[in-house]
Amino acid sequence: MTKDLKKIATNLLLHINGGIGKCIMATAVIRSYKAANPDSKVVVVSGYPEVFVNNPDVHKNFPFATAYLWQDYYGQPSWNVSAHDPYMEQHWIKNDKVHLIDIWCGMLGVESVQKTPLLYFSGPEVDELTAMIKTDKPLMVVQSTGGGNPAARSWTRNPPPSEFEEFISTFKDTHFVLHLCLPETPALVNCHQRLETLNRRQAMCLIHYAAEFVGIDSFGQHARAANPSAGPTVIFFPLAESVDKLGYRLNTFKNLVPTSEVQNLLKGHQDYYATVFKLSIENASDNCPVPVGTRWFQFGPTIEHISGDRYGIKANP
Repeated sequence: MTKDLKKIATNLLLHINGGIGKCIMATAVIRSYKAANPDSKVVVVSGYPEVFVNNPDVHKNFPFATAYLWQDYYGQPSWNVSAHDPYMEQHWIKNDKVHLIDIWCGMLGVESVQKTPLLYFSGPEVDELTAMIKTDKPLMVVQSTGGGNPAARSWTRNPPPSEFEEFISTFKDTHFVLHLCLPETPALVNCHQRLETLNRRQAMCLIHYAAEFVGIDSFGQHARAANPSAGPTVIFFPLAESVDKLGYRLNTFKNLVPTSEVQNLLKGHQDYYATVFKLSIENASDNCPVPVGTRWFQFGPTIEHISGDRYGIKANP
């Protein structure tokens, strides 16, 4: 095989099933793949093509319904196809302390050299959001639910509403607290504004550049981690193991996990491992093993928050 043919053989079609957070994480995987195969091309097929817009590591980017993908890519011998789900790899199933990005890179046979996602926004995209949101206080963006159904209350993903509200209430006088949500997302009483009209790319951009961010173990934390200059960030993790498997230990991040009492209650319940780590977080039952009234989180000291020298959103210089 000639050198040129070897280069062609490393071209990758990455087929991504799953949510937008998984697609954002995939940008780190793609960067690691390109680092190992700099002359190869990467084509992405996913349900969230807006994640990969302007990405210099992606040769082409398609939604699932695009015509002729099989003829042009899947069936071509010059393209390797990866459509395997990293959630079904043994490290994830066995609940090993290995991040999903590292698992995914291992499946592709490359070293995981990029540990955080990568997003690329244009100046007009940032300007549009800046013009939309006017405030004389530091902007704190809040994401309170995740998953395919924002109206659902999943104990595996969403923190108790009363405790989330309690945390947000400490900032309502010092910050402009904006709730990033969909129309069906349950309301938060301690926010100054609900923002329901953004498309997905605008939502990612807002989280990426906001002065501060409070969210849950979902797409918001991945969009936030893609900004190396991001300000204070607080992420609630109802499942403590998710910090090592899905989260980021960055200097500006504070990862809140349940108390030891709650963690012990969760680990002693059959649904904890049988659903969350073997099937997927979306299939966890509604049978929460933590009794009503039990406190999940102790906030403790927070990271240093912005007191007024930065407002709205601000792109990297």
